[in-house]
Amino acid sequence: MDNSNGIEKKILHACRRGDGDALRTGAYQLADELYTAASAVLDSEESAHSAVVETWRRTLTALKCWRFADGLRNRALGLLGRVLSGMADPQWAEQIGETVEMARVGSSEVCPAPDELVGALTGLSDRMAPAIAQARQRRKRRLRLALSGGLVVLGVLIGLSGAFYNRVLIARNPQLQFETLQRRIAAAQLRMVVQQAEMELVDPTGAQASVREGYQRIGLVLEEIANAASLQQASRLRFVKDRIAAQKLLQLARRAAYQSSGEQRKKLMMVVLVLEEAANL
Repeated sequence: MDNSNGIEKKILHACRRGDGDALRTGAYQLADELYTAASAVLDSEESAHSAVVETWRRTLTALKCWRFADGLRNRALGLLGRVLSGMADPQWAEQIGETVEMARVGSSEVCPAPDELVGALTGLSDRMAPAIAQARQRRKRRLRLALSGGLVVLGVLIGLSGAFYNRVLIARNPQLQFETLQRRIAAAQLRMVVQQAEMELVDPTGAQASVREGYQRIGLVLEEIANAASLQQASRLRFVKDRIAAQKLLQLARRAAYQSSGEQRKKLMMVVLVLEEAANL
């Protein structure tokens, strides 16, 4: 097989796909070289036959792997050296290496392989072709999954980096933080949440009068924040933050949230978070 004209590469690609014709072609083209090298080392025709069949079986098995380096011919000759080393006497190790190398460079006369051996190689190719084709499909699926997984991870990283950047930007920019707070008050309708909590008081004019007054003060603070044109305007009033601390509005909101349940508790916890952020502006 001539490596320079790309024929071996084309045959290898077809073999990797599990193409039966390409596998049989590979068997035909390599049978003589493998048989010649095996016969030069082993004593009997039967042993040479077994060595070549085992070498071709290992070559076909290697075609199912993720990577297949060195080309079909070089890979088969390399595997033949391993098979011969396992079958021949250890004292023949040097001769095995020389024989395989001579076959690799094409410097020795080639003996034709018996028809029986060629038939065994092509038959083995036909039997293993479906498994090789299935292995290729598995490689393609894994590659697609790896690529799609990589894209998902990349998207997540980009999303996380963007979210992190936005958080840092907001933290470093009080005006953005204030505007974000205003949007949260409006989106969650927190003033209505406080009004609803006030309406659900059992005794708003008696024992719970102070609680009712606290709710009203929380509502006023939320309204002032929501209606302020800018952080500077809210800060100029100054009493927004002072009132949250002096009137213990944060503690009142926490207590109301803890005493509530279900969806109402979630909404009141949002009021707590907003008051905390407002107090730290």
